[in-house]
Amino acid sequence: MAEKKIQENPLPEAPPEPVDKPKDVPRPLPKTTTVPITPVPTTNRFSIPSLTKTPPNELYRKLLPAILFVLTFVTVMTMLLIYMDTVAMGAQQFRLNMSQDYELASIPAESPILIAYVRQLHLAPRPPKNPPPVPNITDRVEVLDRLYGEIYNGTFVEILPQGDREPTTSYLEMVRGWKGVAVRAAPRDFLSLRGAASALHACLSPTAHPREVSYQEPEGGGSLFSSRVLCLPLHTLLLAAGVTRPHYALLAGRSVPAALRRLPASAALQEAINVEHVLNFTYFALKMRTR
Repeated sequence: MAEKKIQENPLPEAPPEPVDKPKDVPRPLPKTTTVPITPVPTTNRFSIPSLTKTPPNELYRKLLPAILFVLTFVTVMTMLLIYMDTVAMGAQQFRLNMSQDYELASIPAESPILIAYVRQLHLAPRPPKNPPPVPNITDRVEVLDRLYGEIYNGTFVEILPQGDREPTTSYLEMVRGWKGVAVRAAPRDFLSLRGAASALHACLSPTAHPREVSYQEPEGGGSLFSSRVLCLPLHTLLLAAGVTRPHYALLAGRSVPAALRRLPASAALQEAINVEHVLNFTYFALKMRTR
């Protein structure tokens, strides 16, 4: 019976012994190829030098570009500020000069230098670009013809503050060959003067000496255009234009009465006929007889 129990419950068999694994053999390392390293060029960059470890000479050498930059910047800014101040002072002085009138009292009306200056630099004819149409005869020309007959190759003086050529002088100039001078104070009207007559940018002075004044011309939008104008005595204008004995004189402006009173007694503007009085002595038309 004991044998049967032993056979029925056999002893467990021992597990098989593990087979010895082969020991890890060190593998050979892969062959590495060495690549030569080329040096990278270094760029000069501004760096703050170390003040504790840098020698004095090396410190000065590194600080020299920064010092030169600061000095150059300060010099340029100083010159710019001085230039701006100079321009501002010049503009202020220019505005002051444009707003003031100057009396050239030391220059007499019959000064040869003044007459030569006006004649050579300011008095010149402005011929038209295209032949203008022949103007019609005016009422003033008809009155003059009834009084003195038709006069050819005469002389005239036309001094107006502004406006285009007067029809009477235009007719006498183009049809009957008259010569003379046309004076305008307005810059734009002076530039528009065309014809055989000499053109002059000036105004009539109420004194016996020249003046330099500011002339304001109205523009569009209610604004004013200011310019400088040389005001000349009437005697100076007659001498410069070479028409000391004009056959016809057309004068207009507030300065006309005072300018006529400033004429010397030997001047040719005498024996005036056909005088027109309009707007409180601001418009005069005179016919002069040659002696």
